[in-house]
Amino acid sequence: MAAQSTDAKIIAAFSDLALKYGYQGTTTKKIAETAGVNESTIFRHFKDKRTILERIINDYLDDVDQVGQNFQHSGDIVTDLQRVADIYNEFVQHHKVVFLVGVRESYQFPEVGKALQKLPVRFVSLVKNNFTKMQAEGEIRADIDTDSEAANFVLMNFGNAVFTFSYQTAKMAIPMTSFKSENVQAFAAHLKTH
Repeated sequence: MAAQSTDAKIIAAFSDLALKYGYQGTTTKKIAETAGVNESTIFRHFKDKRTILERIINDYLDDVDQVGQNFQHSGDIVTDLQRVADIYNEFVQHHKVVFLVGVRESYQFPEVGKALQKLPVRFVSLVKNNFTKMQAEGEIRADIDTDSEAANFVLMNFGNAVFTFSYQTAKMAIPMTSFKSENVQAFAAHLKTH
């Protein structure tokens, strides 16, 4: 197994700490201790902790773009929307630190909030592009406003992710299988050509 790069160690340490202590509670000193590097090494690789978060955000955006390029329509709107819901859920799980920092702390740190605003915009754009293709293929009704429906679909998935990851102890989340079989299916029926 190849040794983890210094950047990867720093990013992993930041992610672990931000999940546990939040953005504000994650200091460069704690990051250095967790990553097993000197604090000065962090500043050589990243300007500050905000720069680490921006790198994680940019990696997330690259991942979204990659998914968008590789997404293949099945021709069945329910299957396609359930797949998009799965992709969104997997993204949130894989990039949980970005998601949770955004939900919990972006109002306190405008610079973080501004950086995090790119994420839903990019995901809505991905969904809109797919909805437009699905509409052209006759999978979605011609009278559907793909801009607003893409935003609605991402918002619905975002809401489920908030309940899943932010309110785990309250048990307010809908299990993904139920979310897909009920909520996503109902949304697909709304868009579907008859």
